[in-house]
Amino acid sequence: MSQIQERMKKLGIKQVDMILELRKRGIAVQPPEMSSIIRGVYTYPKSKRVLDEVDKILTERESH
Repeated sequence: MSQIQERMKKLGIKQVDMILELRKRGIAVQPPEMSSIIRGVYTYPKSKRVLDEVDKILTERESH
């Protein structure tokens, strides 16, 4: 399990919730694409942007 998946699980955030939060922040990502990005399979430039934003979201939630 990736570090992102572990952090999401600890916070009780589902992948669908994260996708919706990313959409609010202007990043459109489809569920299969999100899954591939989190697992490290999808490594195109968009994945870096998505992972950076996911990290920001998780950090914000962890600090509350």
